[in-house]
Amino acid sequence: MTRVNDHAYAQRDIAITAVAGRFPGAPSPQAFWRSLLDGRELIRDYPAHRLSGGVPFSPVAGACYVPRGAFLDDTDAFDYGFFHITPREAVRMDPQQRIFLEVCHEALESGGYGRGSDAGIASVFAGTRKSGWEPYLPAAADATDAMLALGGNSPDALASRTAYKLNCTGPAVSVATFCSGSLVSVHLACQSLLAGESDLAIAGGACVRFPAHQGYFCHRGGILSATGRVRAFDQTADGTLFSDSVAAVLMRRLEDAQAAGEPILAVIKGSAVNNDGARRAGYSAPAVDGQAAVIQRAWDRAGLAPDRVGMIEAHGTGTSIGDAIELSSLLRVFALAQPRACALGSLKTNLGHADCASGITGLIKTILAVQQGIIPPTLYCSRPMNALTAPHTPFYLPHAARRWETAGSPRLAGVSSFGIGGTNAHVVVAQPPPYAADNTGHESVHLIPLSARSPEALRQITENLRAYLLAHPGTFADDVAYTLQRGRYPLPVRRIVLARDVPGMLYGLTQERGVAVACDGLIDEQRLAMATAWQQGGEADWSRFYALERRRRLPLPTYPFVRSRLGNDMDEPAA
Repeated sequence: MTRVNDHAYAQRDIAITAVAGRFPGAPSPQAFWRSLLDGRELIRDYPAHRLSGGVPFSPVAGACYVPRGAFLDDTDAFDYGFFHITPREAVRMDPQQRIFLEVCHEALESGGYGRGSDAGIASVFAGTRKSGWEPYLPAAADATDAMLALGGNSPDALASRTAYKLNCTGPAVSVATFCSGSLVSVHLACQSLLAGESDLAIAGGACVRFPAHQGYFCHRGGILSATGRVRAFDQTADGTLFSDSVAAVLMRRLEDAQAAGEPILAVIKGSAVNNDGARRAGYSAPAVDGQAAVIQRAWDRAGLAPDRVGMIEAHGTGTSIGDAIELSSLLRVFALAQPRACALGSLKTNLGHADCASGITGLIKTILAVQQGIIPPTLYCSRPMNALTAPHTPFYLPHAARRWETAGSPRLAGVSSFGIGGTNAHVVVAQPPPYAADNTGHESVHLIPLSARSPEALRQITENLRAYLLAHPGTFADDVAYTLQRGRYPLPVRRIVLARDVPGMLYGLTQERGVAVACDGLIDEQRLAMATAWQQGGEADWSRFYALERRRRLPLPTYPFVRSRLGNDMDEPAA
């Protein structure tokens, strides 16, 4: 792995400390990343039984029907009890709100924080859209049902409901800029952190489409693909297709994340947002000048020369006009880069177009690429656009996953997202700085608190933690204890393990006891009393253990939601 100098990072840098999401065919970022490295297409043909009743009526004469799509599974399942939401309210919530709430909670816990976080002022910024779910709402029996449906289906509520349920007291802003909404949200989160109005920010987006299991109609002159396949930057490209995605990232000022010992997956060096204005062919048409300007501004804010870029995650919709305009803007900004030094990627070749969530999904791909040092392939580009075959083009299309090595400087990438209406966003992403491992472990009895809403969930938490510890043998016991004490909200069903080291933890986690003592020798009576009181429902002042010591927050397994199906038939509108 490339080693980088810590001096490559600046005071205005923003750390990405966690990612979370649900994607078609991939229920987690880890599964999503494996699919990208394998070059898998996540767009599926619809099964025959879904089409047995015929296809929907096309409003456009001469349109052809394409039975393909990329959709989330189990969108009617939700752990409403975990968030103290009644079934009556949950069944009237747009699935975009339900899933985004779970994803944001996963991001918080993966970054080492829970509800009621001790990070300071937490904020939520979310790209939003109408899902088309309103016809599936159950009929309102009274005014209360009507009010629940109003709040549960307004795109405006996506960020504020999340802030309410996760106790985020900073700005809660839902962003509606069409396709660029979630990457604009990332930019706004950066600005909020840099201005000091937030100490921690969740940024993301949610796109879940209804009807859930139908294809689409395409017609001559439209943007949708007749072949059901996205071929970004290829001469044979015939359009895009739409998909689902719900994703979020956790963001902190870099210096704060480092001081708190938090996991850092990547660093945002700069970001920018603009609009194309009036100098374009029409309201929905893109413009070279606007796109080039926002990219250049982001790199200027990063204080970096664009010729250092190693990867661009493009908007790349697979439309011939849109891709040609985007490629022209990229060539204008990155003209001085070395020939074929920069990989050009488009997640839409794997996934399709996730509308307002496409930017955050592409950002997560890029975060994992700069962290892991691997560039995933771009699919279905057999005849690249002419500008990509010129001798001195700075770009190449990666046809297979490849190692990404640099000569001692951080890996650098850019992510673009452009919205209908001309609102453009670009973010500059860098490899994370090296972690200064000054923790050698401390020989004392550590308290490992685990809690859940049900015995079933507590058993799953226990199993997941054991699996994590076995997979990460270099983990320090005190970091595990610190993360679980400070980074998890206490729930009613509890158990606690007392151990001096990770082998002791592993043994204690196998014991069917509320308070499992898994260490030899004398145990501080105060610690044992504290553990017993906490396990029985009391509160604990964990800070007494760490007043003078630095600890790391680990990306431990997050809460295993116990979801219930809410009964909505997502294939048929309500009667």
